[in-house]
Amino acid sequence: MKFVGLLLLALPVCAQTITEAPLVAVNVTGNRQIPAEKILAIAALKTGEVVSKADFDAARERLAATAAFETVGYEYKLDQSGTGFEITFEVHEIDITYPYRFERLPVADETLREALRAQEPLWDDRIPITAVDRYVDVIVQSGVKMAVTWKVDEAPPAPTTIVFLPAATLQNIAQVEFEGNGAVPSAALRKAINGVAIGVPYTETAMRGLLDSAIRPLYDAGGRVRVAFPKIAAAKAEKLDGVDVTVTVDEGPVYRLGEVRFTGIGDSEAAQLARTADLAKGETANFDAVKAVAGRAETKYRGSGYLHVSSRVERDVHDEARTVNVTIALDLGAQYRFGRLTIKGLDVVTEPEIRKAWGSMEGRPYQPEYADQFLDRLRAEKVFENLGKTSAEPHIDEAAKTVDVTLTFGAAPKSSSR
Repeated sequence: MKFVGLLLLALPVCAQTITEAPLVAVNVTGNRQIPAEKILAIAALKTGEVVSKADFDAARERLAATAAFETVGYEYKLDQSGTGFEITFEVHEIDITYPYRFERLPVADETLREALRAQEPLWDDRIPITAVDRYVDVIVQSGVKMAVTWKVDEAPPAPTTIVFLPAATLQNIAQVEFEGNGAVPSAALRKAINGVAIGVPYTETAMRGLLDSAIRPLYDAGGRVRVAFPKIAAAKAEKLDGVDVTVTVDEGPVYRLGEVRFTGIGDSEAAQLARTADLAKGETANFDAVKAVAGRAETKYRGSGYLHVSSRVERDVHDEARTVNVTIALDLGAQYRFGRLTIKGLDVVTEPEIRKAWGSMEGRPYQPEYADQFLDRLRAEKVFENLGKTSAEPHIDEAAKTVDVTLTFGAAPKSSSR
């Protein structure tokens, strides 16, 4: 992970014959996420007070000290009357911020968040990596009577998160065993968890996240959508360094599919997808199969120019009937169309023939596989003798929602006799 250091900039300052004057206006430019009023509160310049360049420099230093900005600069000038100063701060915010949470700290989470918001008013629940040491200091001063450290948690499916936790070294997971399972064999559970858990520092929160990402899908595939892990016990490993973890599994009953529907598209298209989904009402709710259907739907629409299509599987669980209604919510995004075709490596005689074979694609919905399939067809039909290396490169214009295609022929092939 790359972090950008803070650079202090002093923007060009208008030449002044007056070194002190009342402050008549303070402005901020360049901010995107942090409101101007919060930035001005940190700058702490008040209109009406007599100020000088030294005051402006001090205000810039206060802003830089927040660690919220990659650059902080300013420009000041006399107002139209020539009797007061106007100053504009130009800031460039840290682009990447992360949510944060606490682990195993002996103070309530909300108490710590309130203390952090009071001490660090520029951020709410997302902070840049440059601020974490400041946050550690505030946490320690808020009644946490122990050394505190932090780490970056990148374990899927949760987003990358900054975690504040005790500085004591955590024990790594040496092995994981399961009890209470029957529908899924222990060997299958161990195989699924070992690849993601062994060697990972143990906390119960982290372990539950690993169970959700690695073990829950095994039960989802068998319709056991209410699987739970009511108890997780950790003990010092007998043979290896670290801890042995025992997970108690409550597998729950098998659920069956109820209604399957698609949203985000027209009613007729949704009905057609539901008919061809191969997900029969009343059969075991296999969410591996559901995800495969969602993936095929994405592929279908991506092939029609919806390059950024995505899907989300939603469950409506009916415990009394032990059924699950499934909604596959599609977000098609914008539809992209073919733009210009550029051909490289062919002579003036051959290029028009290839353009004709390509067809009148400009303006039609973009098909990601079309260019490669076109080149494959040229090879299969032996349009050229000694056809060299070829490639198809798309060039996406996000503003126009078009895709230009460049076909490159590695040599100048000769037309074959057909």
